[in-house]
Amino acid sequence: MLALILISFTLVFVTGLVVIRRQFRSLKIKKREELYVMITGCDSGFGNLLAKHLDSLGMNVFAGCLTKKGGDELRQSTSNRVVVIDIDVTNHESVANAYEEVKSRLPDGKGLWGLVNNAGIFGQCCYVASDWLNIDDYKSVMDVNLYGTIEVTRAFLTLIRREEGRIVNTTSVSGRVAIGGAPYVCSKYAAEGFADSLRSELWKSGISVHIIEPSGYKTNFCSGEGIVANLMRRYQELDQEKREYYGEDFVQRLTSRMDFDGNMSSNLNEVIEAYTHALTARFPKARYVVGWDANTLYRFLWSAPEWLSSFLLSRPWPTPRGVLKQHK
Repeated sequence: MLALILISFTLVFVTGLVVIRRQFRSLKIKKREELYVMITGCDSGFGNLLAKHLDSLGMNVFAGCLTKKGGDELRQSTSNRVVVIDIDVTNHESVANAYEEVKSRLPDGKGLWGLVNNAGIFGQCCYVASDWLNIDDYKSVMDVNLYGTIEVTRAFLTLIRREEGRIVNTTSVSGRVAIGGAPYVCSKYAAEGFADSLRSELWKSGISVHIIEPSGYKTNFCSGEGIVANLMRRYQELDQEKREYYGEDFVQRLTSRMDFDGNMSSNLNEVIEAYTHALTARFPKARYVVGWDANTLYRFLWSAPEWLSSFLLSRPWPTPRGVLKQHK
């Protein structure tokens, strides 16, 4: 009888905590129309959708765009609350100019409530072996996904301090589990470390740091056709000895096991809701893991022992013909 009472009490207590937690998470900040947010990577994808969504909520947005086409499209589809800012996050002068423009457009004494480091690229998705990738493949992705995030954060931090605002960095489940091209994975692991370091350093200043970790979503970020074509091109660039080692059917065997586009979710609103909550909730989360697969399969993989996760992650990779010959 006592055990039944204890179990019932525990269930009621846990349920109460869950309900209270959800209630706290649902509380929103007030006077959103007085807040200003800077977003990078607004030419397309999540950044573009987020700028439009915050505009619909009445917030003021500085939308960082790399291309004229992206900026023009955004101007035509948003209100005058959205100001397009030209910015190349890999260029120090461009970032400095963007900072000066944002600063000049803010009301006197006003700062940024939010900085969303969303700009990112996928880079080369090739076999990770040194034969297939060169150091420039890594540098080009790190320049945007890591160093661009650092450069923009350093530049705009003064404006964030004025409001004791929030920094929201986009990483990925690939920053937890090594899935995807190695340059991309490396950049996201590093971006996670930067955000976590930043959070502890800024804790006492009143600035909060948040991470968005989406799984795969259908944007123009990457495509299955592009990945297959790139793999084939990189294979053809190998010398004769290396091509014989891997086998002429290596790319076909690799890509036949992967359904790139089929594994991507089309529900982009899940990610936009996570960004919005990080910016507008009174009690935002430090980390948002977004996507059903991110919260099930990937969560299992990063929690499992390394030998098990490595074994499971190795399954899609075909065995090179050279290895098969050695074990005959």
